Amino acid sequence: MRARLSASKKFYKGQMLLYFLRHADSANSGYANDFDRELTEEGRAQANDVAQTIRALKLVFTHVLSSPLIRARQTAKIAISNFSTLEIQDCDYLSPLSEPRNLFGELAQYPQDSRILLVTHEPFASSCIASLISGANESKVAMKKASMACLETHSSVQRGTGILLWLLTNEQMRLLFH
Repeated sequence: MRARLSASKKFYKGQMLLYFLRHADSANSGYANDFDRELTEEGRAQANDVAQTIRALKLVFTHVLSSPLIRARQTAKIAISNFSTLEIQDCDYLSPLSEPRNLFGELAQYPQDSRILLVTHEPFASSCIASLISGANESKVAMKKASMACLETHSSVQRGTGILLWLLTNEQMRLLFH
């Protein structure tokens, strides 16, 4: 199972891999503004599950882009805790109500063989994945909190050019890799 889910360089050379990660569980109250919501204890545990899954699958990232919202940045930081050389870059195009085409334009600046972790929110994650794999913004894709999906693109990142390789919920990660 691990070998099939893993996405190593030798199998996907020359193709961009996009890893969509929805932020982990966050507090719903006590914050004056949505931007400042932080992860809960459960959210930190979920993000640790993601980090362990990344290790188990031996995933390699060339870049990490995160929504600037606190809960996404916290999730990203925990998820890549084993990658001392990676820096998290804020990307406004990963915010909850962003348009996928804006992210696609941003990703055009990266080399075609990049492995990019994108830490984001709903409904953006599902909308973006749907647009990449079907060309439509509406889909039946649902990204639960701390879920991760891997998509491959063979050409420039645009509508209908993606292939969904896998999607794991946090519950599946916990069962498979811990």
